[in-house]
Amino acid sequence: MDPREQLAQRPTFEEAEKGYLALLVELRDTIDAQAPGLEWQADAPSQRSRSVCSAPFDSVEGAENANYSIGRGAKGVVPDERWQATVDAMLVPLREQGFSEVTVLQDEPGAHQVSAGDPATGARVEFGTKAGTVLTLYGACFLPAQGS
Repeated sequence: MDPREQLAQRPTFEEAEKGYLALLVELRDTIDAQAPGLEWQADAPSQRSRSVCSAPFDSVEGAENANYSIGRGAKGVVPDERWQATVDAMLVPLREQGFSEVTVLQDEPGAHQVSAGDPATGARVEFGTKAGTVLTLYGACFLPAQGS
C-alpha cells in the first residue's frame, strides 16, 4: 500500500496526540498507584519534540511524528519489589491501545527499563527507573487534520 494511503487510514496527528496524552496520564496514575511517592516534574504530559517521519513515510508531505513525556520524569524510583507489579499494571492499558510488543531493556537491582511497542504503527512507550523514573511515548507517523 502507498505510504500516503496508509497514513490516510490512521487518525489525524491531532487525534493521535490527544490519545497519546490521555494514555500517559493513565500510565502515570497506574505507576503512582503501584509505587506511591514519586514526584513528577510536571502536572501533565506534553509534546517534547516533533519531526518529519522516517521511511517509508519520509516522502509524504506534511507527515509528522512527535514524542511525549511528563516533564523530565519523576524524582524517586520504583522499588525493586514493586517493579514487576507496576509493569504488569501498566500493560493492561498499553495492550488495550495496541502496545503489545514488550521488550525488557534492563532488569537489574535498582535499574529497570521496559519498552512496549505498537506493531501496527511503530509507536512505543518506554518506562524506566534508576536515578529517577522516566515515562516517554515515541509517537507514530500521522498526517495533520486538513486545514491544519
